[in-house]
Amino acid sequence: MLAAIGLSLPIALGLLFVSMPMAVIVLVMITAGAHRGAASFLLGWVLGISAVVAATIVIADYSFAESQSSQTSVWSSVVRIVLGLVLFGLAYKQWRARPRNGSEPTVPKWMKSVDGLTPRKAFGLAFLSAAVNPKNAALAVSGAATIAVATNVVAQQIVAAVIFTVIASVGIASPILVKVFSGKRADEILASAKAWMTANNAVMMTVILTILGATVLGEGLSGLQ
Repeated sequence: MLAAIGLSLPIALGLLFVSMPMAVIVLVMITAGAHRGAASFLLGWVLGISAVVAATIVIADYSFAESQSSQTSVWSSVVRIVLGLVLFGLAYKQWRARPRNGSEPTVPKWMKSVDGLTPRKAFGLAFLSAAVNPKNAALAVSGAATIAVATNVVAQQIVAAVIFTVIASVGIASPILVKVFSGKRADEILASAKAWMTANNAVMMTVILTILGATVLGEGLSGLQ
């Protein structure tokens, strides 16, 4: 179990940082007093990540059960290589989207419509962002595949998956935690965090996705030796 947790931990941390732009939504809702919407968004994110992780582990376990150990190793390595290349592609896309020559960063349309999010819509947006968004889903699949390869004991997989999901969700939960524990200073802290993340999102995502892509790709290539 420790191997499953340890190997998936860097990916969970990567997902934590990659999800920070989504935390801006929670941040906006918190500062606007829409606490129910923020809670619904966090719940949707957790369930979205959990669904991807659970489905990946189930599929991986079934595939491993039907194949020999050598084939299992090749299969897991190929998955990591593909995911590594996907992460590199997403990093390149983020780099191309970065603000240039002092221009203002482009705010995504979904972020502009935060004010009109009801708790139900906030839940749906978060779930889809976690389970369907390419970079988030790719990282969740990679982490889950790592857990499945590290151990085939269901109880250990569940514990590792829960820890992975919790770590991956800390970024989304951070505005709520700041609001709870920072009291009157929360609005100032959250406003500064929103401005910084909006301005530096593209570069930050490029660096994180590149590092994760190199890590996952390297693991996949080494597994083929």
